[in-house]
Amino acid sequence: MRPTRLGGAMPTLLITLAITAPTGVAAQDALGARAAVEQLFEGMRTADPDRVRTVLAADARFALLDEREGPRTVRAQSVDGWVGAIGTSGGSWDEQIYDLDVRVDGMMASIWAPYTFYVDGQISHCGINSIELLYDATGWKITQISDTRRRDDCPDPHGV
Repeated sequence: MRPTRLGGAMPTLLITLAITAPTGVAAQDALGARAAVEQLFEGMRTADPDRVRTVLAADARFALLDEREGPRTVRAQSVDGWVGAIGTSGGSWDEQIYDLDVRVDGMMASIWAPYTFYVDGQISHCGINSIELLYDATGWKITQISDTRRRDDCPDPHGV
């Protein structure tokens, strides 16, 4: 499946979800949760920290399993540091997610998404994002992102 972006790929996104997601409210919830995640990555691509911040819960957490150098390590990543770095990235970061598995139960959603991360158009690393969301009075908010990171055998969704 091609990576999705807001804009030109949205009609394909809507058709795909309409076919594969449950009907009615559950389908709308799946679309809303997915849209919040897409907004996060679009904000990263466009170096817009405010766009990213609007879909993060106030107490969001990031955790990662890093396999890029040395022994595998689990560590937390500063959300504020990451959001701040987006603003100084100059739009050089492009995290492409694809083959999303969206699961929704009422006001809770979980998204499993393979990704490939590009810096200045070159593959930096890849892995899996596990993204947790909750629905509050203002919409879907990302509460937790956990990811794996590796440098070997990274697919190139740009080349698809």
